[in-house]
Amino acid sequence: MYTYLFKPKHFLSLISIFLSFISVARGQDSLGNTPLTMSAAFQLALQNSVQLQTRHVAIDLARQQTAVEKLDRLPELSTNLNYGYLSNSNNYTPNFDHHSVTHLPHHLTQFTVDASETIFSGGRINNTIKKAGLEEQIAYLNLEKDQVDIKFLVAAGYLDIFRLLNQRKVFINNTNLARQRLKNILELRRQGIVTQNDVLRTELTISDYELNTRNIARSIVELNNQLNVVLGLSDKARIIPDTTLITSETPVASVEDLLNQADHENHEINISLREKQIAETNLRIIKSQRSPTLSLFASNNFSRPYLTSIPAADIYYNYWVAGASLHYNIGSLYQSPRKIKSGSIYVELTGKRDSLVRQNVEVGVRNNFVLYNQSVDQLQTARHDLHSAEENYRIVEQRYFNKLALLTDLIDATNIKIEAELKVTNAEIERIYSYCRLQKAIGIL
Repeated sequence: MYTYLFKPKHFLSLISIFLSFISVARGQDSLGNTPLTMSAAFQLALQNSVQLQTRHVAIDLARQQTAVEKLDRLPELSTNLNYGYLSNSNNYTPNFDHHSVTHLPHHLTQFTVDASETIFSGGRINNTIKKAGLEEQIAYLNLEKDQVDIKFLVAAGYLDIFRLLNQRKVFINNTNLARQRLKNILELRRQGIVTQNDVLRTELTISDYELNTRNIARSIVELNNQLNVVLGLSDKARIIPDTTLITSETPVASVEDLLNQADHENHEINISLREKQIAETNLRIIKSQRSPTLSLFASNNFSRPYLTSIPAADIYYNYWVAGASLHYNIGSLYQSPRKIKSGSIYVELTGKRDSLVRQNVEVGVRNNFVLYNQSVDQLQTARHDLHSAEENYRIVEQRYFNKLALLTDLIDATNIKIEAELKVTNAEIERIYSYCRLQKAIGIL
């Protein structure tokens, strides 16, 4: 049975969550900047999620339901006490032409204790307990599936902030570079080497860079506000992603190994498998209705008066009885076939669903494996292109100040360099995002 035990690793997880809160609190500066690793963001999101809290309640309910079903294995014990007034007996002949009265003791006392235990019921009790256990496993799997979904949601927001911060850095660096270039152009203007048009074009370029920087900053604030709600941080917190995430290794096994791992780890596959097992167990429960129920019973009776003697005796008497009871529902002979047919169809349906889920997971893993390798290739290409763009910018800038190139050539080279820098930034984030998406498809994020 799939059980959830409090293990040492769970205790360490709680400690890490507590330490993450401390690190976040200590890491905030006066401006609200909050350095935060992705793993710490995951922990905060899981701790703050209302959705996961409902899943925990569902787990408690499923666990309790399993315990309730196990009670059917225990013997039943009951007691009964009656105390009252007993009237005289009115007697009539078969033709009701003669009537007489027999005096009886009027004090009635009855005390009984009954016990019974089911010995055989066609496997109904064990299968009902197994069904409840499978439903409990599904409750745990739904919790873990939601945890993966929440982590992926946080990863997407976290990486979007990281992407925009890097883009802002690109525009800030190029703004500073353009300002330095403007100083050189103004000096050339004073010497009469360049025209005022070059000065104006450069100032317009700087203005565009500054506008892009402000727009990106507004987008960062918007994403921060959304992520703060998910992580349970204050409204003023400004998340600073971990820069080592870009350089971290993301090793990926072969697609065959990933598919084998997904077959064991993917929560949708595990849930569909449990649902299929529940359908099979439910069919066995239906079939058990055709079997007789054998029980052992025992009863003890302590009563007053004794009415089987003539005349009735005003005495206490006690007797006990024990034996076996066999019960068979004759109606199951014509009810069970239709119920079994319905249960068999549901087993077939859950089997088809399980196959469909496995196919979708396999397609998802294969596609995300391709997309991840594509992101790695794009990053390598973007870095190579950036090196070429930087070298091209250096040459064109040198030629411009030596009056061998026009300002439009320098602006084009600058735009190419900025575009290459943004491509590298986006490719670096896309590699991490694709890796997280692949892990989610496997079920191990």
